[in-house]
Amino acid sequence: MYIFIKNWYHIQNCDYTTKYQVNFPQFVTENKCELRKEVKDIIKNFDSVFSKEKYDVGALRVEPQRIVLSSDLAVSLRPYCTSPVEEQEIKSQVEKLLQAGLIKESNSPYSSPVTLAFKRDEGKKIRLCIDFRKLNALCKSDSEPLPLMDSLLHKLSKAKIVSSLDLASGYWHMPIHPKDTEKLAFCTNFRLYEWFRLPFVIKVAPAIFNRLIRRILTKYKIDFACNYFDDIIVFSSSELEYWKHLKTIFEICEKENIKLKLSKCVFAQTKMSFLGYEIEHGKVSLIMLILKLSKNCNPPTNDKELQRFLGSVNVYNKFIPQYAKLRYPLNQLLKKDVKFNWTNECQDAFDKLKETLTTKPVLNLYNPDVTCHVFVDASQKSVGAVLKQPDASAVLHPVAYHSRTLRDYEKNYAITELECLAIVHALDKFYCYLHDQKFVIHTDHAALVWLKNVKNLRAHHPQTNGKVERVNQSLVTRLKCKVNSSSTKVPWTKLLESVTNEYNLTPHSITKYPPAYLLLGTLPYDSPIGQNSYYEPVNEARNLALRRTIDYHNKNKIRYDARFVDKKFNPGDLVVYEEFYYPNTRKLSPPFSGPYEIIKQCSEVTYEINKLNPLTNCAYF
Repeated sequence: MYIFIKNWYHIQNCDYTTKYQVNFPQFVTENKCELRKEVKDIIKNFDSVFSKEKYDVGALRVEPQRIVLSSDLAVSLRPYCTSPVEEQEIKSQVEKLLQAGLIKESNSPYSSPVTLAFKRDEGKKIRLCIDFRKLNALCKSDSEPLPLMDSLLHKLSKAKIVSSLDLASGYWHMPIHPKDTEKLAFCTNFRLYEWFRLPFVIKVAPAIFNRLIRRILTKYKIDFACNYFDDIIVFSSSELEYWKHLKTIFEICEKENIKLKLSKCVFAQTKMSFLGYEIEHGKVSLIMLILKLSKNCNPPTNDKELQRFLGSVNVYNKFIPQYAKLRYPLNQLLKKDVKFNWTNECQDAFDKLKETLTTKPVLNLYNPDVTCHVFVDASQKSVGAVLKQPDASAVLHPVAYHSRTLRDYEKNYAITELECLAIVHALDKFYCYLHDQKFVIHTDHAALVWLKNVKNLRAHHPQTNGKVERVNQSLVTRLKCKVNSSSTKVPWTKLLESVTNEYNLTPHSITKYPPAYLLLGTLPYDSPIGQNSYYEPVNEARNLALRRTIDYHNKNKIRYDARFVDKKFNPGDLVVYEEFYYPNTRKLSPPFSGPYEIIKQCSEVTYEINKLNPLTNCAYF
């Protein structure tokens, strides 16, 4: 099969190309020439299941597949110009397809040109390809979900023995409906032909093929095998189970007329490679080919090369601890209107990413029967999490890493908020692992644990909400008058409602309007019909109130600035600290304590002094 490493950045900077043909059986099978006796016997018994040559393909016993187009206008293109050598090769392959019954001569109004592509194992251009791009543009999409890589890997967590079975020319197994064969017509320099079977380059072919193979496995209630397009993975927890499972799969292939390609099948392996990953005894790592690609990367020289590098590395971010933190300096180069400047910090981040990948990181495959442990952490740049599970000896091993950089507004969070953000982020990203499971969260919770021990929190802190404090002061003044003027000493709690109503209905000294009128647009004693005759319409009143408030604020500022002197302090100066009223403090306690020495200036108005806060055990600010 083919591995496409999408946009691998070093096309020109390394000795490799972006397309690799990896024969997985040859790559992982140590004794490929000496098959075990059991394998030989089972292959001999099911000889009809294996394809004898390229054009010996099966035909699934399913309903013929339809090709639905968004337009009835036929796509007709002229054939490409080919050399005599290429034309001879095309003619030879077309003859073989005719003999195999996969195509037939056609009079279709549709026509797509044929070309030859380079075939790596042969070292020359002999792969027959049809340019269906125009037809694919009209082809309606099929929303069949494709297999998720993580879901497939999770199924292999308990596998001790694994096999990989490759279908021979997989898409050619699917018959096409007679009404749609004309749409798949292709032209050569000598004739027009059309397909009886589904060709490889049709837009909907992957979805159709994957759906049919999945339905076949589901029909026979197979829970020891899964498919990824034309690869069927058989996994077993013991050798005895394995031979039963393999025999069952071969029987299904025989019933459904599926042909396998023996040269690409791998049997009875404890360690095998699958789609770029190396799987062995419940662990997964990257194959050596990808590690070599990472090692031979050269530093990028522009934005596009950096984007390609980060895009290729991002595929394997779950193998990289603190990935977001490592790539943070590189992300800064991709910001808008930032000039590309490769600094030492960028080079260090680049080298660390390469080093992390080339050291062949290993992860455990997720096991739903084992308790999960989530480790979270936060910094001023990123939040990250690690999912771990214990082995038989209770040693924790990583299952997945995840991290992300902080958004601009999140960088203003306090450390307690960042720690909580890291927990929320971890539970969100690892939801598929943790849902309906018991798990343990591990966090650097020193910033959070003191909250559990605080008994007396500071209540008098008007800096936090000046408006509330100002309203409270106004209400307290009115309550004092009410309580003291009453001859029967009514509790203030019973007077609060009437005081609040009076406050809301009394014109304010600055705005000249009652607060209730500005908020609601009416007063309780107003007539429900008509406008209040004493005050202006509510929108006009609100604008006037706003202007009067701003004018009053500006006058106060001028008066305050005229007599206020901004005192500047320096480290080493002695100051006194104003003691706010804590609960249970004595009534005659001194309002100030000190003197204390200034340690440093934190901002224009904030200083750190050498006085410890009894709640946090940290210096006061």
